Amino acid sequence: MTKPISDLPDARDLLRKHGLAPKRGFSQNFLVQPAITARIADAVTDLGREVVELGPGLGALTHPLLLCGCRVLAVELDRDMVHVLEEELGGHPQLEIRQGDAAELDLTAYSRACGTKLVVTGNLPYQATGAILRQVVRHRDALKGAVLMVQREVRDRLVARPSTKEYGALSVFIQAAFAVDTVCRLKPGSFFPPPQVESSVVRLTPWPEPRAEETQTFQEIVRAAFQMRRKTLRNALRSMGDPDRVARAADDAGIDLGRRGETLSVEDFARLAAAWDRLG
Repeated sequence: MTKPISDLPDARDLLRKHGLAPKRGFSQNFLVQPAITARIADAVTDLGREVVELGPGLGALTHPLLLCGCRVLAVELDRDMVHVLEEELGGHPQLEIRQGDAAELDLTAYSRACGTKLVVTGNLPYQATGAILRQVVRHRDALKGAVLMVQREVRDRLVARPSTKEYGALSVFIQAAFAVDTVCRLKPGSFFPPPQVESSVVRLTPWPEPRAEETQTFQEIVRAAFQMRRKTLRNALRSMGDPDRVARAADDAGIDLGRRGETLSVEDFARLAAAWDRLG
C-alpha cells in the first residue's frame, strides 16, 4: 500500500502558489482526490517500480509514486508544469523530469537503458490518447504493464467484446496485446476544473503470449473490417484488392464472409491475417 499522503499539496493551492491556471489547450484537469490518487499509485506499484509517467502535470501522482519507492521518469509537454515539478519535487533522487511529447518517447530504448521493463502511467489527454495507446502497443515487450486514466468512452472501447457497439479496431489492437481491467471510475468532481465527461482508470497487463501478432496484414484487415462496420466482411474487405484471395483466406481461416467485422474475435482476425499471408 502507499504511504500516507495527507501532506500532498492540493492542485488548486499549487496553481495559486505558482501563479498559474489550467490550460484548455493542454486539456488540463487536475485530480484533487488523494484517495483516488493513492489507489492509482497502488495499481502502478502492483506491476512494478520503474515508472514512466506521461503528463504528470502538478505531480499529484508523482509524489505518492516516489513515496512508494518508485523510480519515475516524468515526461511533461507544458513548460509551466515542468517548472512546478522542478520546484516542488526536482530534488528527489528517484525522479527524472523531461520536457517533451509523451507520444514520442521511445519506451523500448528507455527500458534498455534502465535494464528492466517499465510501468507506464498517466492521465491521457483526449487528443493524444490514440497516439499514446499505439506507443504502448508498439513497445509492449518493454512493459510490465500500464495504468492509464482515459475518458469513459475510451475505457468502454478498450474493454468491449465482439458484437457490441463499442467494439472496434482499438478494442482489437489493445486486447491482442493486453488483458484490460478497470481500476476505478471517476466523476467530473474529482478534478479541478471539472471536465465535461466522466473518466476511468484502466490497467493493461501484457499477455504471456500475444493473442495476435500485429503484422501489417493484421492491421489492414482489422481497419478495413471496421471502416465499414455495418457491411459484411465480403464488402468491407474489398479494399484488400483481391476478392478471390479474400474468399480463399476466409475459407482457410474458417470465417464466413457474410459476417460483419464487429462479430470477429481477436483470434478470428489473427487467423484471417495469417491465411492471407500464406496465400501471398
